[in-house]
Amino acid sequence: MKAEPKAPANTRMMTIVHEALRRDLRRARQALENTAPPPDDQRRAIARHLTWMMQFLHHHHAGEDVGLYPLVRERNPGAANLLDAMNADHEAVAPAITDVETAAAAYGHNGSDGERERLLVALANLDQTLLPHLQREEDEMMPVVSSTLTNAEWQAVDHEYFVDPKSFSELGREGHWLIDDVSPADRATVLSEVPPIPRFVLLHGFARSYRRQKVACWGDSNPSEKRLQTSGRSEVWVDADPPAVWDVVSDVTRTGEWSHECVKVDWLGGATSAVPGARFRGRNRSGVFRWGRVCEVISAEPWLLVWRTVPTALFPDSSEWAIELHEDAGGTRIEQTFRALKVPKILARVYAMVIPAHRDRTDALTDDLRRLGALAMGAHAHTPT
Repeated sequence: MKAEPKAPANTRMMTIVHEALRRDLRRARQALENTAPPPDDQRRAIARHLTWMMQFLHHHHAGEDVGLYPLVRERNPGAANLLDAMNADHEAVAPAITDVETAAAAYGHNGSDGERERLLVALANLDQTLLPHLQREEDEMMPVVSSTLTNAEWQAVDHEYFVDPKSFSELGREGHWLIDDVSPADRATVLSEVPPIPRFVLLHGFARSYRRQKVACWGDSNPSEKRLQTSGRSEVWVDADPPAVWDVVSDVTRTGEWSHECVKVDWLGGATSAVPGARFRGRNRSGVFRWGRVCEVISAEPWLLVWRTVPTALFPDSSEWAIELHEDAGGTRIEQTFRALKVPKILARVYAMVIPAHRDRTDALTDDLRRLGALAMGAHAHTPT
């Protein structure tokens, strides 16, 4: 359903664009971090796609700089400080975008381990500047845009700076990229922006082409589709000091307050705090399944907590998890990683089949970190800049 023209701007589309960027940057890292490097065809496809994404991101920021932000500044002088911060973010992100574009082009021509590592470093550097900016834009800038502009004004900016300059084929690819693996509600949001006849052409005329590109980059065995995800990384920025976040992280008995899956944690063997060698039992739930795992703390040094699941006769697999805190821009960047240390192939297939959520856990784990940050912010929140 079309939004009322005079109603406050519905900025959900901005978050959908951001999620598409996060999703494929994550996919690229996972493909490049595999022990076996991508085959030549996949390597070239990933390089082309990353180049396209960097060009998209450059034009996206340019449209905000010359179209969206100046209009908000004119209508809402009180937002000047936040708009200045957004512009500063763009200036900081720009060199990282260029570095990824350059590294992707080099990797497309030369698949050496050195070029692959160079691209991974460029992607990591981009994450450090881009991801906090995207989060701030969603949490702080978009509410200001919504309170300043109407839907009609938002749509006018969108068409002038983000739609009209592009060809129909470019929009076709972009449309399928935006609706790739999204919720039905977000899919409807994207499609509602397109008139009925072009929408039909977009959905049916570009679907096969986009599918070929997607398979070329990520393959049919994308962890989000068929296989158990055996490693991953998620990251958020929160407006709380690292000590405040560490208070929540290091008290593993509070995990049930922020985890989407772990509902309860108890110390074992007389342990009362996170020190190397201490063990605890986590009780988990996903859908109709319930299970418990014994875990052992490997490292607990501010601000890095590392633990592993302990293999047993019933659960012979083992994974290592880590949460690391980084002081960043007056707040905390929370990074969580996990990797399988041991998982029998037959067991991996069973897990992927009976717990579909474990085929791709990144979004759920990222939401966990946001809840974790919110708990810390509740007692130690900053005043937003």
